[in-house]
Amino acid sequence: MEKNVAKHVLADILLVTHGAKGEQEARLMYELLRRSYHSRQMKWHEECLLEAWEQYKHWLQSNSAFNLPAMVQSESHHPPECFYPIRLEKRGRKEWEFAWPSEVLNLLSIFNLACEHLENGNLYNAKRIFSSLINICPYFIDAYNHLATIEWKAGDLVQTEKHYSQAYTIGRSVLSANFKGQLPWGWVENRPFLRTIHGLALVKLRRGDIKSAQQLLGWLVRLEPNDNLGARAIIEDIRIGTLPWDD
Repeated sequence: MEKNVAKHVLADILLVTHGAKGEQEARLMYELLRRSYHSRQMKWHEECLLEAWEQYKHWLQSNSAFNLPAMVQSESHHPPECFYPIRLEKRGRKEWEFAWPSEVLNLLSIFNLACEHLENGNLYNAKRIFSSLINICPYFIDAYNHLATIEWKAGDLVQTEKHYSQAYTIGRSVLSANFKGQLPWGWVENRPFLRTIHGLALVKLRRGDIKSAQQLLGWLVRLEPNDNLGARAIIEDIRIGTLPWDD
């Protein structure tokens, strides 16, 4: 069995156990499995289990693996946040990649058709299809991104920011509050959310909210140090006051 598959099977078992019986039972199961694998010198299985434990802990911190049972939620008087069936998968010591649910993957052919309309300048059909995708799948981040692009081209910065903000809220909910990992551009499933941050920063900058733009661009650089979207150059332009405001 592929290691990544085994890791997620084990992580799901831990999460379901947590939801049914609580964190102590999930930890007990982890310890029993770890000792069993270790005593039988099942190194590959033990490595999968260790990665699964890290994945499980991340899901608990972000609270966004899916809508967890009520007993998993922290007690709070605040209204519950929206939960989306989007996950992060660990790809390295600090690297993570978005894992999109089947609802998104099954709609990619329709999404690509909308992108073709956009590239060919048929904005009406592109906008209609992107909007229908969101109606079907409200957490389709790249559909929001492309709607924002259409509104940007039309000069409607209010709607542009609205679409990017919706995409940002969805993507940000997948990351824990103290997320310190990286989302490399090379892991292609990270690109929609990275484009969201970049686009939201640009529209805030265009609307004069320089502080928010700087914060978003700074975070983008930390998430994606290779800076494939050119955030550092924009930060420098802001610093020296040479932004091409009319572009």
